[in-house]
Amino acid sequence: MSLISYLTRIHFADRVLEDALSEEVGRNGMARPLVISEGAVPVSDGLERLFDALPVGVAPVHYRTDANDAPRAQLGAAVGALSEGDCDGIIGYGGMRPLDLARLLGDAGPAVITVPTGAHTIGLGPLGTGFAPQAPRRVRIPAAILCDATLALDVGPAETAAGGMDALVHCLESFLSTAFNPPADGMALDGLRRAWLNVEAAVADGRDLSARRDLLAAALDAGLASEKGYGGIEAAAQGLEATSAARHGVFHGALLPEVMSFNAPAVSDRAPAIRTALGLSPDSDFVERLALLAERIGLPVRLSEAGIEAPSLERAARRAAAAAANRTNPRHATARDYEAMMRAVL
Repeated sequence: MSLISYLTRIHFADRVLEDALSEEVGRNGMARPLVISEGAVPVSDGLERLFDALPVGVAPVHYRTDANDAPRAQLGAAVGALSEGDCDGIIGYGGMRPLDLARLLGDAGPAVITVPTGAHTIGLGPLGTGFAPQAPRRVRIPAAILCDATLALDVGPAETAAGGMDALVHCLESFLSTAFNPPADGMALDGLRRAWLNVEAAVADGRDLSARRDLLAAALDAGLASEKGYGGIEAAAQGLEATSAARHGVFHGALLPEVMSFNAPAVSDRAPAIRTALGLSPDSDFVERLALLAERIGLPVRLSEAGIEAPSLERAARRAAAAAANRTNPRHATARDYEAMMRAVL
């Protein structure tokens, strides 16, 4: 049995795409769904599997996002495709961009099914891409999520590293957030452990199905735990991404030491549980260990390595301070605080 009924319907199993997509499309009354995927590239094996798994008689409309377009332009184009295609449902397939766009597009419209292919946090919490400024306060949770690790086997090492660190940091920050939610804490710690143990193996060998499966489970944990909110690393990353073309998760490793140092006075009582989840000794510096992991999987240790320049930091810091993730950071952080943290790792 692959179905997890928590917040929504989540199917989690290898090749569950073929087992569950037809059921969920029928259950949500989709006869002409808009399928949102990434990039103007030929249809991938995974997308072919998705189209083949649709019920007989269903006529999908395919919309590909364009990474060169601004989020507002992409949203406008997707709204046009939904209307012109007379679509009665939405299926988001791929990484964070198409999944976030599907959720945003479905906020006041038809049912949404998402099919993640990477390790980025699965779409249950706040949007994690450039669509965040266009999003309402509470973005729609998909009617169903299909988690199939076999769809991630061809995802490249750079995207895997960014996605894996994104899931790891989201678990860490959800556990440390100011909200009270014991079940979410348990899921956050489980996801933190899974990401810690498997992201390096998944980056080194993308065909390692066991590592892919556990990394996808970590991303699911991160999505479920996100009910608590995130923190300063996510807020700062979103601020920087507004001035950069870097994919989400790239900045997390560089930001982690400074943000965690800033938050340390407010989270010291939670450190033992984090060390236990990671399997570290009581005197280990878990922040240093996580930062070294990010470096080993190829993420930049300085923001400048990812193209960030000093003149952009003031604007990025203002955006960070205004981000929803900052509201649940363990310690109040101002724009000036964020700018100081960013400059320290420039």
